[in-house]
Amino acid sequence: MGGLPVVLGFAVVWLLIALVPMRSPSARRAWGRGVLGVSVLIVLAAALFGASADVGIGYEGPSPVLLATLGAAIVVAPGAIAALVRSGRNS
Repeated sequence: MGGLPVVLGFAVVWLLIALVPMRSPSARRAWGRGVLGVSVLIVLAAALFGASADVGIGYEGPSPVLLATLGAAIVVAPGAIAALVRSGRNS
């Protein structure tokens, strides 16, 4: 089993977490802010992970920090966007 199904599974689970229904507007706002905060922390953790990656002497590709950050941002983006839309709609 490759890494792609795991990454896609995490993205779907994160989207479902962002879409958890809440009854009160204040709970929806708090939940959305929590999802956004955790999304930012995941992207920052990926950047730190990429910063600690070792690259070979002749490596001329993109920075590991950039690759890890973009990968994490792509994975958490659906949930973060859903949280932003819900918080903007309920304000």
